[in-house]
Amino acid sequence: MNTKLKTLQMIHLALCAGVFFFSLITIFLNRELIFFDANPQTTKPYNPIAPIVGLITLSGSIFFFKNLLAKINKSESAEMKINQYQSAFIISAALLEGGALFNTVVFFLTQNSFFLLFAGANFLFLIFRHPTKDKLISVLQLQYPDTEAL
Repeated sequence: MNTKLKTLQMIHLALCAGVFFFSLITIFLNRELIFFDANPQTTKPYNPIAPIVGLITLSGSIFFFKNLLAKINKSESAEMKINQYQSAFIISAALLEGGALFNTVVFFLTQNSFFLLFAGANFLFLIFRHPTKDKLISVLQLQYPDTEAL
């Protein structure tokens, strides 16, 4: 089971690194053209769409994660519970990454740093979603013999 936690942590690191480096590269490529404008009239058609996508993916990530965790049967084996947690985590993290990357692409297309705010919000939630041994133990309510295997 120790490999399951390490696998989750590697997936998390890869998703975070992908968003971070993609955002860094787009900022570097547009560094001389960057501006900030939150006015919906001047940032059409992206302004209503990109922030909404960012917020929907953020709230969807929280919703799906909680719903999938609630469906985990507490009487199942630790292995099954960890597999279900892993599925919930990957879905949640993928939604957060998708919202961050979408807003980063919109920033790249428009050079408007307003969209980086929503990419940053999704990225921060993705960072705070980091899987740890303590989180797995508390969320899955694992007991002594199973906790040592993590």
